[in-house]
Amino acid sequence: MMTKNKIGYYLRKCLAVVPSVPVCALGVDFFVKAGWGTDPLTMWELALSSTFNISLGMASLTFEGGIFVLFFFLNRKLVNFGSFAYCFGIGPCLDLMSPVVNAVIPGSPSVAVKILCIIIGTALVCLALAYYIPMDFGYQTSDILTLSLGEIIHKGYGISLTIVYAILFSAAWLLGGAWGIGTLVAIFGYGPIVDQLMKVLTPFSKWVAEGKASKLNSEMVNN
Repeated sequence: MMTKNKIGYYLRKCLAVVPSVPVCALGVDFFVKAGWGTDPLTMWELALSSTFNISLGMASLTFEGGIFVLFFFLNRKLVNFGSFAYCFGIGPCLDLMSPVVNAVIPGSPSVAVKILCIIIGTALVCLALAYYIPMDFGYQTSDILTLSLGEIIHKGYGISLTIVYAILFSAAWLLGGAWGIGTLVAIFGYGPIVDQLMKVLTPFSKWVAEGKASKLNSEMVNN
């Protein structure tokens, strides 16, 4: 039976995870605006979008929703509210944030603006990931795959993410997905950057998600 303390604990963690979803989506949309390739997960979803003539948000919702259902049965410990928020929230947020980015940067951006978009996109995506991952409250698609791989090969997040991105890149490339400098930045940069940011953000993330409820968390895990 859920007590008021436990309900409050879960509600706080849910509310803590939610803001990272639109921040991550905004970062992805900046990458898309640059037109120099995106992270391999988005590259894969863009390839699906083009192949089936649907929006990026719908492609994201379909693919990530499918992974959510699959891992709910295969590796459920990695699936929680955070998984739900990302798998079913990132797609709509991508469609919602895209007009905002286009309004801020209308038309075709210059080379300098494209570089700025890559930098802003990388910062937003990596900050969002480094913020929500330490909460240990479910993970988005690429992180579910990354952490599952990490368990198998006994490697950390950064190395595992690079491998997962390389696989997704190969699959997207076979479908004719467009790639570029931004894709290479994501493949080789996201993992190490998130690793370093988590060292700084983990105490803050845990405080936001748990606060004084951290003791309750330990008791719940032990039970």
